[in-house]
Amino acid sequence: MNCLTPIHDFLLKNANKGEIRAYMPGHKGYENPLDITEIKGADSLYEAEFFSDSPGIIAQSEKIASGLFSSVQTLYSCSGSTLAIQTMLALAKENSPGKRTVVAGRYSHRSFINSCILLDIMPRWVYPKSFISAEISPSDIENAIDDDTFGVFINSIDYYGGMSDIKGISEVCRKKGVFLLVDNAHGAYLSFLPGMHPISLGADMCADSAHKTLSVLTGGAYLHIGNKLFCNNAKNVMALFGSSSPSYLILDSLDRFNKTATENKDRVKIVSDMVKGLKDFAADMGYSLYKSDPFKLTINCLDAGYTGNEFAALLKEYNIECEYGDKEKCVMLFGWNTEKKDIEHIKSALGDIKKKSPIKKSFYSHIYARAVTSPREAYFKAKEIIPTLNAGGRICAESISPCPPGIPLIMPGENIDNDTARAIYDYGIEKIKVNIS
Repeated sequence: MNCLTPIHDFLLKNANKGEIRAYMPGHKGYENPLDITEIKGADSLYEAEFFSDSPGIIAQSEKIASGLFSSVQTLYSCSGSTLAIQTMLALAKENSPGKRTVVAGRYSHRSFINSCILLDIMPRWVYPKSFISAEISPSDIENAIDDDTFGVFINSIDYYGGMSDIKGISEVCRKKGVFLLVDNAHGAYLSFLPGMHPISLGADMCADSAHKTLSVLTGGAYLHIGNKLFCNNAKNVMALFGSSSPSYLILDSLDRFNKTATENKDRVKIVSDMVKGLKDFAADMGYSLYKSDPFKLTINCLDAGYTGNEFAALLKEYNIECEYGDKEKCVMLFGWNTEKKDIEHIKSALGDIKKKSPIKKSFYSHIYARAVTSPREAYFKAKEIIPTLNAGGRICAESISPCPPGIPLIMPGENIDNDTARAIYDYGIEKIKVNIS
C-alpha cells in the first residue's frame, strides 16, 4: 500500500475544494476545515470493510495500523479504550452462548464494570498482591475459572506501571478454553518493543489508548484482534456502543500516526532509553522507585518523607505536571513526543527536592467485598444516597471509582459491611448510593 495516510489525504483534498458544504457539521469547515461527516468517499467507521479487495479510506488506514501492531484486525475507536473494552466483552460473550462470567483483575478500570452492567456480565475477582496492581498470577486465574466462565479480563499496564504475566495467563486461557481480553490502555507503545504487546503474547483481543502514550489526539484508541473468530462481527458490535458521528479529526490523528510510526521505527526505544536513564538517576539520588513499565517513573514518596500528592505539588513548582499522585506514590507518564530537555528538567527538579525522614505508615490496602447480586441488577434497582459510615449491611448500587485512576473500590451488587464502609470513607468517599431493600 503506497499511501500511508489515506484519511488525511482525503480530508486535505476535500478542504481545498472550495465547495459549499451543504452537509454536517454546522461549522461548515470554519472551526477546522478537516472536520467532516461521512460524505461520499469518506468511508464510514462502523461499515469500513477491512477484508474487502477495494477498502475505503478508513479500512485502508486500519489495515496499515494492523500491520504496525501485528494483529489479525485493528479497529479504530474515537471513544477511547472504553469503546474497545465494550466491544471486546460483547464479542466474547456473543461467542460463548449460555455463559455469563468473566474472571477479572480486581483493579480493572471502571469502563469494565460499566460494560458488565450493560452486558449483564458477572465478574469474578482475582486480587493481585498489592493495591491497584496488575501483577496477577496465572495460577490464581486458573483457579478462578469454572464452567460458567467465558473470558479472562486483565488490566496491564496498571496506573503505577505494573504489568501482568500476559504470556502465562494466555497459556492458562488456552488450556481452559476461554478468551483472554486485555485492557492495555497505557501500553499502546509496547507494540514497538519486541515481544511486549499483549497481542504478541497471546491475547485474543486487546484495547489500546493511542492518545495516552502515542502522538494521537485524546479519544483515539484501537481494538486489536488476535483471534480471527471475532473479525466477522466486530464492526457491527462496535456500532452498538459507539457514537454514530465519530470524529474525523481523531481518525485523521490515528491515520497520521501510521506514517509517523513507519518513518520513526526507533522512537519508542529512544524514549524508553531516556526514561530508563531518568530512573537510574532517581535511584542514584536515593529515591525509592516502584517497578514500572518503560514509559513511567513511579516514586514511592513515603520513603522520601512526602505523600505522593505533596511530591506532585513540589514538582508543580518546577513547572512539572504529574500524571497522578495519591497518598503514597507519584506517577510521571512519558510518551512518543517526550524530549530529552523534558527529562533533563525533571532530573534537575529531583536533584533540588530535599528528602525528609521517611513516613512509616502505608495508607492503602485491599477492600474485600462479597458480591450478592449482579452489577446490572444492583445498578438498575431503586437506590438512595446515604452517609458512607451508615452503609454497613447495605448493597452498593454504584461504582465508586475516583478518577484518576478510575479504578472502582467497590462495585454495584457488593455487600458493604462495617469494615468496608470505614475503608471507603477513609478513601474520602463520604456518601454512597445503596439499594433500597
